[in-house]
Amino acid sequence: MKTLSKFALTLALTACSTGPTPAQDATVEDSPARNDAATRETSAAPEDAQEPSLDAVAEDTATSPDAIAPTDAATSPDAIAPTDAASDAPAAMCTEVVRTAAELIAAAQRLGPGRVVCIAPGRYVLSQRISLGMARSGTAAAPAVIRSQNGRGTVTIDGANNEEAFFLSGASFVQIRGLIITGGQYHGVKIDAPSGDIVVSDCEIVDTFNGTDANSQLSPIKGYQAPRVLIEGNSIHFSRRWIGNNIQGVDCNACPQWTVRDNEIYDIRARAGGTSGTAIQFKSGSSETVIERNVLHDSFIGISFGGFGSPMAWSGQPWEHVAGVVRNNVIYRCEDAGITVIYARDGRIVNNTLWGNGFTPDVRRMAMNVRYQNNILDRALNFRDGTAGGVMAANNLVLASPMESALFVNAARGDFHLAAGASMAINRGMSLASDVPDDMDREARPRGGAFDIGADER
Repeated sequence: MKTLSKFALTLALTACSTGPTPAQDATVEDSPARNDAATRETSAAPEDAQEPSLDAVAEDTATSPDAIAPTDAATSPDAIAPTDAASDAPAAMCTEVVRTAAELIAAAQRLGPGRVVCIAPGRYVLSQRISLGMARSGTAAAPAVIRSQNGRGTVTIDGANNEEAFFLSGASFVQIRGLIITGGQYHGVKIDAPSGDIVVSDCEIVDTFNGTDANSQLSPIKGYQAPRVLIEGNSIHFSRRWIGNNIQGVDCNACPQWTVRDNEIYDIRARAGGTSGTAIQFKSGSSETVIERNVLHDSFIGISFGGFGSPMAWSGQPWEHVAGVVRNNVIYRCEDAGITVIYARDGRIVNNTLWGNGFTPDVRRMAMNVRYQNNILDRALNFRDGTAGGVMAANNLVLASPMESALFVNAARGDFHLAAGASMAINRGMSLASDVPDDMDREARPRGGAFDIGADER
C-alpha cells in the first residue's frame, strides 16, 4: 500500500474557508468568482449528476504562429528550480547561534557567502523587519542561511507591527528555513527585485495580518520581479478571515521561474463579502512558474494561473502568465474555482485533482496554446470569454458530482490517492512523461500500462 503524502495524515474537515509592495499594488482586480465581484489591490507601482466522462479535445485555433510553440525548454521538470539541490541538502553547520531578537537582527546584517545564522528555540519579537539588501547575498555554491537551530516548531519569528518579518530587497542566494513566521502587518516574507535565487522552506507562515488597512494587499509570501525562487514544504494558513478583500497565500507579480511545491496552503479567505482569497497566484507577466504537489484547501480559490494585473507595465509583455506548468496538485473544498487560468499562454495544467470546490475550473480572458490534460475535475472545464479556441483539453475526468468520492481512498479526510477500483482514472491518461514524470508522492509515472488521471499514480 502507498504511503500517504506529507500532509494527508494531518488534513481534517474544517469549514471551507496581488505588484511590488514596499507600498502596495494599484490595480483593479476582476475576481474570478461566479458573480465576478471586483477586488482592489493597492501599490506605488503599476500594476450534475452525470456519469464520469472524459472531456472532448478542443484544438487550438489561435491564429498567431506563436500559439503552437510552447516554451518547453523553460518548463521541463527540473529546469525551473536552480535551487533544488539546496532544498534537499543536509542542514548547514551554524556559523553563529542567536538567542535574542536583537542578536538576530544584528546577525542578519553579517550574512554573506557561507554564513549560517542559527536561531535557538524561543519566540523572537522583532523591533524592525529583517531587511536584506545586496550586500547580504550568498553565492550559488555558498548560500547565506537563516534557520532554526533545532528544526521547525522550535522558533517563532513575530513580525510585530512591521510590514513583514523578512524583506529581501536585493540579496540573492539566501535561504530561510524551519521557522514559524507570524505577526507581520501584511506579509511574512517579501521578495522584491533585484533579489533572486531565494529559498523559503519548511516554514509555517501563519496570521501575518496585523495591518488594519482593508484596502491593502495581504499575502504571507509576496514577490515582485524576483527570479528563481523556491517555496517548498511550508504550511501557510490563517486562523481567521482578513478584513480586506485582496488576499493570497503565495502571490507574485512579474516573477520569472518560481517553483512552489510540496506546500499545504489553506484558510486563505477574506471577511468582506467572502469573494476573495487565493492560495497561489502568479500574474502581471509572471512566467515559467512551476506549481506542483501542493495540497490546497478551504480557501476561496485554489490556484490563479494569471490574473488581472499590469503585465505591460511590469514585464513589458501583454500576457498575465507565460509558459509554466501546474501539476500534481490536490485542491479541495474551496468556495470558488479550484484552478482558474486568466490571460495565459503556453501553459500546462496537467494531472491535478479537484474535489468539492464551489465553482467550475475555468479558463478566462484570452488563452493561447494552453494544454489542460489528465486532470480529475469536480465540474466540467468552463471556457469563459471565448477562450476555447486557445485551449487543447483532453483526457480530463469529470466527477459525477463535485463531491463524488468513489475514486479516492478517503476524500472526506483529505486522502486523494486513487482507490483500487478507480478504473475510470487508472491507466486512462495521456502519456505526458516530459511534463509529469512523477506524481504527488514523487513516484514515477507510469506505474502500470499507461498514465493515470489525476495527481496520484496508483
